[in-house]
Amino acid sequence: MSESYEATLYDGLSAAGRACVAAPTINALEIRFPDGDVISWPYATLALVSDEGDGNRVVLAPGRDADERLTATGPGVFRAMLAVVPSLGDQQPTRGYRMAALTAGAIVAVLALVWAGYPLIKDGLVAVFPAAWSNRIGAEMVNDEAMFDKPCTGAAGLAALDDLAERLSEGAGLRQPITVHVRAGDEVNAFAATGGHVVLLDGLIQQAATPDEVAGVLAHEIGHVKHRHPLKRLIDVAGIQLIVTGISGDVGAVGTMVLMLNYGRRDEAQADSAALELLDKAGIRANGLADFFDRMAEKQKDRINFTGFLRTHPPLADRSALMHGHKPPGATRPALTDQQWKDVRAVCQPVRE
Repeated sequence: MSESYEATLYDGLSAAGRACVAAPTINALEIRFPDGDVISWPYATLALVSDEGDGNRVVLAPGRDADERLTATGPGVFRAMLAVVPSLGDQQPTRGYRMAALTAGAIVAVLALVWAGYPLIKDGLVAVFPAAWSNRIGAEMVNDEAMFDKPCTGAAGLAALDDLAERLSEGAGLRQPITVHVRAGDEVNAFAATGGHVVLLDGLIQQAATPDEVAGVLAHEIGHVKHRHPLKRLIDVAGIQLIVTGISGDVGAVGTMVLMLNYGRRDEAQADSAALELLDKAGIRANGLADFFDRMAEKQKDRINFTGFLRTHPPLADRSALMHGHKPPGATRPALTDQQWKDVRAVCQPVRE
């Protein structure tokens, strides 16, 4: 067969996707990488994870219980796969099925936990929750292509953000290192997932006037990680179901539930307080975040697309006043060099092109 389709392979262990080409052959689906590597997934075990209904995007796995995911796109890609693996048409997409079952199970679990005194044991669940599960859930959350646009791949910009995250989180007592992801999109948004994963949307980066503003947003999200808010919210939703799915190997499916949730005022206050502490230790002025809030408050009047970080967090005026009133304990220096800032601003350029 001569057809081939642009694709991205996720190994199920890390959040990073690997660009490739999916090429159906006689006996197997070949996954070909730019460096010459080739992986073959036999048709006999190929599993359908999801499809978009228009036939131009499909997500596959090498087996029903496998962690790897391959997202292939292109005109008629699903029809092409059905031509070589007719059984895909009879399969129930694992994503939709598991998500529906998980949602129902989560409701039952949460109700049972409320009656059993769940608030008393939540902190205990957070304390013993396996780091590997937390990381895996977070990785699937940030790779959810139904929620996000394409990942941005500018190497220099991602490296600059990683350096900034390391600078901010140094001495913060985090259980897992921070992994920063950037996704394309015009929304002004940022969020923290479990396992130390933090996502910035390109819309937020483009609206920021200085690197100190991005540093302030990143420090706030790291504050959520420090207080383990993403995991706590996840447990609020799924309860004991997290343990069940963790044992079964499908812990990632429940992760996207938390994206629909808003943090309470107490959580946001804790994250803001942690952000000030992290910025102080890193020698970055907190006024950068306050300046960002002030400008965004003005632009909200023009109905710019604000979601998540701005729409669901406490009033901008209150948070700006807190940041403006904060005095750094020592000397400060810019969050990024001029070159690093240029690289961060261009981190999504390969995707835009």
